[in-house]
Amino acid sequence: MLKKKSSVLICIEGHKDKSLLVPTFIVKNLKNITLLLLAVIVTLAGSLLYMSHRQEKELNSRYEATLNQINQKNRQLTLKKNETERGIIEAKRSFNKIDSTLTIINQKMKKRGLKTIALQNAGGPIEPDEENIDLLSEYYEEALKDLDYKLSSLPIGIPHNGRVTSKFGYRANPFTNRGREMHSGVDLKGNTGDPIKATASGKVTFSGYEGEYGNVVKIKHKNGYETRYAHLSKTKVKKGETVDAGKTVGLLGSTGRSTGPHLHYEILKDDKKINPEKYFKL
Repeated sequence: MLKKKSSVLICIEGHKDKSLLVPTFIVKNLKNITLLLLAVIVTLAGSLLYMSHRQEKELNSRYEATLNQINQKNRQLTLKKNETERGIIEAKRSFNKIDSTLTIINQKMKKRGLKTIALQNAGGPIEPDEENIDLLSEYYEEALKDLDYKLSSLPIGIPHNGRVTSKFGYRANPFTNRGREMHSGVDLKGNTGDPIKATASGKVTFSGYEGEYGNVVKIKHKNGYETRYAHLSKTKVKKGETVDAGKTVGLLGSTGRSTGPHLHYEILKDDKKINPEKYFKL
């Protein structure tokens, strides 16, 4: 098909005419070939425009997605900032409440001759609360630990859940039902062998048999307090031993001057006997 050729004369003004041999098929179908080439060019151009538009659309989508992520993070940061500010305000309110509570506790402790909770050798400039929220938390944590330590050495609570059968103060002689005698503690009814627990942490100063007390345990506590647990059937601690509040120090019994199984419980403050029932509740 391309073997047959035709001579095509090319005339250019100012130049010598030239003849060019071209396949006859091309000469006969020049119009169609031209249209085909034009169609190919247009198709290529359209494809390039389409790809360019598609790429631009993808870039715009990525940009919008990135922008949305940035906006979302900004909103989250704003929320966190607001939450932090509210947290600081709530923390300040909580600290103010704690301050008020500690003030009341200190007043009560002072009336009872106890040391109050306070910072030692303190001073310096006051910093903004939001910069010292952690330091404030640490301070109150230490203050409450100190309070817990001091309260642990106070004889608060009851050593046995039995009913009070004889109160602190003057009473009739329990053996004759006559006359008057000073009862220096409270009697709590129970069954022989019931556990008797220390009402505060301290050091055992006596554990054994002592006259009218029978088997008795005596414990010294801080701030001038002492507790005594008498008429025990058996002691469970030794002299010199350190005990925590709630530890079993002996078993209920009826040794010594006793009319039946019960615990005789005493509290002393600076060697003066006081009414234990005042310490049964905080």
